[in-house]
Amino acid sequence: MAFGVGLKRIGGTYVEELALIVYVPDKRPPTELPLKAMIPRTWEGYATDVVESHPEPLALLNDTAFFQAPRGGVSIGWEDPFQVHIGTLGAVAQRRSDGARRLLTANHVTPAPGIEMFQPHPGAPQSTLLGIVELQGTDWDCAILEPDPGRGSPDCSVLDIGALPGSSTAPPGDHVWNAVRKRGRATGLTSGVIVAHMHPGEVGIERLRVDTFPFGGLFLWHGDSGSVLVNANDDVIGLLVQGDEMKPSSTSSNPTAAVGLALPIAPVLDELSIEIGVNPPVVSDISPDTALGVLANGGKAMITGRGLDSATTVTFNGVGALSVIPASPHLLVVIPPVLGILGTVPVVVTNAFGEQSTPGPQAMFTY
Repeated sequence: MAFGVGLKRIGGTYVEELALIVYVPDKRPPTELPLKAMIPRTWEGYATDVVESHPEPLALLNDTAFFQAPRGGVSIGWEDPFQVHIGTLGAVAQRRSDGARRLLTANHVTPAPGIEMFQPHPGAPQSTLLGIVELQGTDWDCAILEPDPGRGSPDCSVLDIGALPGSSTAPPGDHVWNAVRKRGRATGLTSGVIVAHMHPGEVGIERLRVDTFPFGGLFLWHGDSGSVLVNANDDVIGLLVQGDEMKPSSTSSNPTAAVGLALPIAPVLDELSIEIGVNPPVVSDISPDTALGVLANGGKAMITGRGLDSATTVTFNGVGALSVIPASPHLLVVIPPVLGILGTVPVVVTNAFGEQSTPGPQAMFTY
């Protein structure tokens, strides 16, 4: 059993009323329950709702599309002596320690650390080594792979969605009633709405519950585990790990409905010590952004942004910085060069893959 805060349903239809929702494995009529087991219609002034819930891990369909450069939204898998295990590569990530690119998915999609995984999956046409499992979450269903160098530079985008600007910093509860999308190997690109923020219950973890819009459709199916949820700005807000209310069709092999359960992205990133990968790198701010300010700051400037790595270089009007210290994928500590000019010049950041930041007013420095 778990509980959450989300939209109330009456007769299977969502209404615009927030309710305290209790998720149970077997919903029964009040006449079949003892009084002490019944959920009151209201609790401390809030409406309540009881939803029957049977979460299922997602990991077994068929997708044979091959991509040389790893990217989010594509099929991945591995094989043991008994079967092929399949899921979705959610997104490219960067380690906080050095900015090195890694591949994010769900823990239950992966084998043990050090074991190889393939793309699309073993047995599929063109299937080749994708990478090796580097780290698995212990408290959260998440994992990262070290990409195989033979696949080339990982592409920090999600198939059918595009480049990702990063992850959302909003609290999970703020996402309720927000529109989201995901791209998974089983159901492709689907859209939905966050209908509840499920708080830790017996499962011990919080989750976001997402339904299709219009409601009652198919948001995901077996094989979509590991996909990332993105909001209207394409910021990552969650990692899909389970399906619920899954309804196979009685007349065909195609399912008819399923809602998704996703882990909020912030604890996933903390668990694995990563950030969502961004390319090309982005410069958000330079502080101080003047030579006089740098002199007063001990000769150093802080460059904040996204997509920075341990091999990042920085130029001021084409001249390299005297020193660049990568503090994280979001922060560089630099010593600007001495230029024999007075005026404002562009600052350009280049990462280990040769990708350069786009010039803009936030990436200027005044001498």
